[in-house]
Amino acid sequence: MARCPFARWMPLPWSAGQYTAGPFRIIHHTTEGSTAAGAFATYQDNGHDIPHFTVDDQFIYQHLDTEVAARALAHPPGTVETNRFSAIQFELVGFAGRPKSQASLTNVGRLCRWIESTHNVPGDWPNGYPNPPDRGHDPGHHNRNEQNWRTRGGHYGHCHVPANSHWDPAYTAAELQIVMSVPAADAAHQIVAETAELPEMAARADLAKPKRGGRAKKAKAARKAKAVKKRKAAPKRARKRSQRAR
Repeated sequence: MARCPFARWMPLPWSAGQYTAGPFRIIHHTTEGSTAAGAFATYQDNGHDIPHFTVDDQFIYQHLDTEVAARALAHPPGTVETNRFSAIQFELVGFAGRPKSQASLTNVGRLCRWIESTHNVPGDWPNGYPNPPDRGHDPGHHNRNEQNWRTRGGHYGHCHVPANSHWDPAYTAAELQIVMSVPAADAAHQIVAETAELPEMAARADLAKPKRGGRAKKAKAARKAKAVKKRKAAPKRARKRSQRAR
């Protein structure tokens, strides 16, 4: 079982079955739409060609366990295997030919770091970086080197996969920098961060404690004074009772 711990589990029942071969690799797609809901509708209506994940500026949705293959790549008969070549795929909500939001790209980076660490995927791009759009259109000249695809793990755009014709994700250099520079948020880093915060947390907790003073202190002092006064008054009451008796 391999489910991303910070993704929203949204299972869909259309896997491509078990992987057949190849080192693990990450495939970057764009949905060519503006909302995650639109992408989900497309998955339902367009041959059930689903990825493992859908990513927008708010959430990462997981549709398939990464131990099984997704179906978002074309695989024409007689061509090299695509989906079942240990390809872990996500669809970024957005358009190849338009700018992507920084929040969405940051979520992509978070997801990529998890896939890299979980499935031992190197952080390089065997067929080179995706070509950025040319005035919103397909820039062409995409490297779909089949030998790299067969033998090397790493990151591939849809534009790099043999026997496929799409040109997404078309990252610009700045967009690629965001995706690849998001740090891994592993458990060790979380523990270090929390440990560093402990003194400050303790100080805040101490400030929040009720102080021994103010009304509570005054009330205690009043009770003590009343008890002393009562003890002093006791002999006087005893003398008065004795005088009445005589």
